[in-house]
Amino acid sequence: MRSCWVKPFCLVLAGALLLSPVGWWGASVAKAAASIEHSPPVSDMVLSAGSIHKTIGTYGFEQGNSDGWKPRGNYTQIASVTEAAYGGTHSLKATARTAAWNGAELDVKSLLQPDMEYEISGYVKLDGHSAIPSMVKLTVEQQPTGGTTTWKTVAQTETADTSWIKLQGRYTFTGGMDALKLYVESSNPAQAYYVDEVEITQVSKTPTEPTHGIVSGFEDGTAQGWVSRMGAETVQVSDADARSGSYSLLTTGRQKTYAGPKLDVSATMQKGSRYTVSAWVKLAPGEQPAKVRLSVQRDHQGDSAYETVVGDTATTTGGWMHLSGTYTLAHDADSVSMYLETAEGTSSFYMDDFELSLVPPLAIEKDIPSLHGLYGGQFSIGTAIEAFQTEGAYGELVQKHFNSVVAGNAMKPISLQPSEGQFHWEEADQIVQFARQHGLEIRFHTLVWHNQTGDWMFKDKNGQPMTPTAENKKLLLDRLETHIRAVAARYKNVITDWDVVNEVIDPDQPDGMRRSKWYQITGTDYIEKAFRVTREAAGPNARLFINDYNTHEPKKREFLYNLVRDLLAKGVPIDGVGHQSHIRLEFPAISEIEQSIEKFASLGLDNQITELDMGLYSNDTDRYETIPESMLIRQAHRYRALFDMFSRQQDHISNVTIWGTDDGNTWLSTFPIARLDKPLLFDERLKAKYAYWALADPSKVPPLPAGNNE
Repeated sequence: MRSCWVKPFCLVLAGALLLSPVGWWGASVAKAAASIEHSPPVSDMVLSAGSIHKTIGTYGFEQGNSDGWKPRGNYTQIASVTEAAYGGTHSLKATARTAAWNGAELDVKSLLQPDMEYEISGYVKLDGHSAIPSMVKLTVEQQPTGGTTTWKTVAQTETADTSWIKLQGRYTFTGGMDALKLYVESSNPAQAYYVDEVEITQVSKTPTEPTHGIVSGFEDGTAQGWVSRMGAETVQVSDADARSGSYSLLTTGRQKTYAGPKLDVSATMQKGSRYTVSAWVKLAPGEQPAKVRLSVQRDHQGDSAYETVVGDTATTTGGWMHLSGTYTLAHDADSVSMYLETAEGTSSFYMDDFELSLVPPLAIEKDIPSLHGLYGGQFSIGTAIEAFQTEGAYGELVQKHFNSVVAGNAMKPISLQPSEGQFHWEEADQIVQFARQHGLEIRFHTLVWHNQTGDWMFKDKNGQPMTPTAENKKLLLDRLETHIRAVAARYKNVITDWDVVNEVIDPDQPDGMRRSKWYQITGTDYIEKAFRVTREAAGPNARLFINDYNTHEPKKREFLYNLVRDLLAKGVPIDGVGHQSHIRLEFPAISEIEQSIEKFASLGLDNQITELDMGLYSNDTDRYETIPESMLIRQAHRYRALFDMFSRQQDHISNVTIWGTDDGNTWLSTFPIARLDKPLLFDERLKAKYAYWALADPSKVPPLPAGNNE
């Protein structure tokens, strides 16, 4: 699997970026590399709302009854009790809980109205201390009319003691609802809790709907909200050059590659919505060629994360270059800004005709066959998702076509433990809850990887980069064990298939082992340790996999085979091999993939296809503005041949996972370069492609173009 961190390309890349029980919640945060000055809000985008304060309901349970609250869960019991209270003499106690979301719930459908904003607060107290902190939440279950049930967190906090804690947050909804239920949940289902002094207050109408787009052409002679990102560079309107009209935006005096023009788009973008982004750039006279890219900064609760929307694009002084891409706001954010930067150097450049546009709402095709139903009894069919794809049309697509999910990024080491001892569970938990609610299997990806692992993991006790010493080896293996045990303790009852170690083979090394930090400090001991600890922590029913890319290549396959064979001989608990299978339209031969499956099956191991997609390009430089239909037809026939092989090997394959829900959410849009690619079964509008119909009804796929022979 690969991420947005770019490294040299090999034949078939492992993909990571789409692209989200016992205790599972927390805040997901990507740490900032540096503190970045925020731009001020753009005045003509910030829309105010009238403020009111109206009490809708209060619940103190002082009458000795439940005040309309009901038990949530088949065995849950609730009662007004006097053994604990935050205010007055009574509180509501929830006992006999058997799942995290069991507890006390209140039907609020008749109390709340769409397009209004409410503040909901309450006090919660755990019944007895716990060695593992519990995440306690106020949540609303939403059942939209004609839609899919979703769950919206109002407030949450983590605690391990028995003090009263206050939960308080804002809530709003839009559209008709068949049901709205407010409930208290706790990540430890074995622990009872008390709830008291719940209050629901209407605080305002929902702010006016954000604008659906932004256009910056600078023809009014102003910067139209664009500002200097770092403060040192100069961002100003110029009439020296323009793509259209008379003006553009000129940025000069840049001192960092990430310095440039920035626009706050917080008032325009909404979580879960998808946008098209377009801008034209040109270097200022006298500058040497440079690569310009368009990026997003998300700020949330004091932390910042950065995402590339349009990758490095070669730009010169000779003409305007078009930066065009799509972006989905997939995570919570207090503010969002878009900015231009360069891959290296500090060239001055012009920017003109910026556009940000909302993509119309998505809808799935409900009257076509279920993809996983086509292979029932052979193997499960999975997809990689992010937390935002558990809702709306994406959630509906997943429910209809897949019976297995894997987190594209939310369960990687740096996502779960970005700094030592600080675990961020929220997005992973959201994916787990969605999967459980809809009866989907869950693959865990991944416990150990050389990439997307916090730098802290490889620092010695003094905070310096580790060197190969006995002391550092012990420290690194101890940290590995701590991470695995914390993750397995949280998910062992709901996840059975685990990618334990990922991408350990490098066929260019004499012994075939990747010279990762893990290997440099511990040799191969980290691999054995990871599998043994995972077996202990996740239990005997967990299925443990070693995952890698390019497993079809004979040399790499042989190195991986020998490693697994030797580990099995030592009693290391490996249950299967994960074949990432990021393939292309032209290669590899399907027979090579089949040979690998048979080779590892000869060891008595299961095989899973863990990250399947099919890129349309045969090299790292071509770029299409529009994908030729002939390529999509060829892709469909190749997908059919591939799945026919999987069916032949069904006794040796338990799962086939597609790396992404749709072409609008694929890592190949930015890797190995920024370009249009369509590697999956559904297009960016969630409509079935020829590739899907090749599996569901081949008669709907045109014949191969002349000259092609799959």
